[in-house]
Amino acid sequence: MTVEGNNADEMELNYLEKIKACIRHHQLLLWFIMKFRQMFSLLLLTEYLTVGPLICAELFAAFEGRSIHTIIRHTFIFVALALQLSFYCIPANYIADEALAVANAIYFSKWYSHHFPSLKVPLLRIMQNAQHGITIRAGGLVAINTETFVNVLKVAWSACSIARGLRQN
Repeated sequence: MTVEGNNADEMELNYLEKIKACIRHHQLLLWFIMKFRQMFSLLLLTEYLTVGPLICAELFAAFEGRSIHTIIRHTFIFVALALQLSFYCIPANYIADEALAVANAIYFSKWYSHHFPSLKVPLLRIMQNAQHGITIRAGGLVAINTETFVNVLKVAWSACSIARGLRQN
């Protein structure tokens, strides 16, 4: 975000318009997240609670399969389940990062190097509000992001390893 203009008033107005665009973008993100939470919160919780055990079961079945056909089938289902979960987690992480980018865009606009007294307090408030992390939660309980995706895969792998170890003993 650069400031262009011939005089101080024109530069301040130009800067104000760019800040307003950032604010509108941030408000759009907040609105989208609110609607997304309302519509998909329970679906995401159901997805989270069912996909983890299913991934574990498919891994176990793939490792314990006797024929190549069975191994391929269970591996394919494992990949499909992992992709299904990633289709929720990766975009949710992207949206959270995008919301934090608003604060960074305003801060790195060099607002501090210009003397715009009328914008100082609003800019600080915008940056403060935009820095609060936005998290999409499944059922209000579990954060849905890439970390959750990786954790589900780790837990499924660990549970599968334990089940295989118990079966061999």
